[in-house]
Amino acid sequence: MERGQQRLKYRFFSRSMGLGIAAAVIAAAILFVLPYLQSVPQPASTVQSVDWGELEVFKENAIFSIDEPTLDSVIRSGYVQMVNQTAEADGYVITLNAITADENKIMYLYTATTDVKQEIYSINSAKMKNRATDSYLNTTLLDRSQPFPQQLEAEFRIASVNPGKMAEPKTGTIMEDMHYSPILKVSFALDSKFKKYKTQIVKPNLPFTLNGHEVVLNQVEMSPMLIHARVALKNPEDNDWETRVDIFDNALFQGVLSKIHGKSVQLSPVSGGGTVDGYEYAFASNWLDDPGSLVLKIKERTGSKLEEINLKVYTK
Repeated sequence: MERGQQRLKYRFFSRSMGLGIAAAVIAAAILFVLPYLQSVPQPASTVQSVDWGELEVFKENAIFSIDEPTLDSVIRSGYVQMVNQTAEADGYVITLNAITADENKIMYLYTATTDVKQEIYSINSAKMKNRATDSYLNTTLLDRSQPFPQQLEAEFRIASVNPGKMAEPKTGTIMEDMHYSPILKVSFALDSKFKKYKTQIVKPNLPFTLNGHEVVLNQVEMSPMLIHARVALKNPEDNDWETRVDIFDNALFQGVLSKIHGKSVQLSPVSGGGTVDGYEYAFASNWLDDPGSLVLKIKERTGSKLEEINLKVYTK
């Protein structure tokens, strides 16, 4: 938004899988999202959203609503760290507003601004480095087999154009029109509360039929940021390419329906991929709200059959 008094150009960004505004962020996120997301309906939550306070502006600038239930949950539970640290160079300003994490995932919200000489086109680069190991985190996912990061450094690079260029249809395609900020760095300590919450892992080994083949829900993982469900082939002889395609390409993992005090919240799929003996799907989470039920919904693409599995039953 434009502020007349200060004559600054503002644009808001949030760095998270399935949640972003910058073109570069969106491209990175889509690589991790399964093609079925395009055909999965995204019903709106029927639970009134929590007041995000000073972070409210990020709601309006989210490209996707996939992560909104998770952010609602962590903000409601106080499971968020306000950072509000700024880096500035050559008229470019980046502010790291807030961060939340568990041992599986990290999400950070940031604000970019420029002076009157430029208009922000996108965040050209957004990275998070573990200062202890001097290595970058893998997008927004964390490897919980590794030590939990404590000292972090966020790195940003802003892409901009001259005033008036944003409205031109070829903006972003002509390299000579683009300008870039120096790398802007914000260093901070990650709140220790995030490493205290351990992922709950259960192995229900629940058999069911999917597209005429026997499969097993063999592992469920719950944490504040993610819900993982792993589905394996029951019969090892089915583990060939054609059978796997027939089972999983023709199945819609529609998401997880969470019930909180009798009200429904849709937790959408955020990523997924093949495993040695099946597939693994990750969904948004509101585990901190202690939902009464978490029902995984799987629909056969070519039929009318709908599997409904209450994951909460297997995590008590």
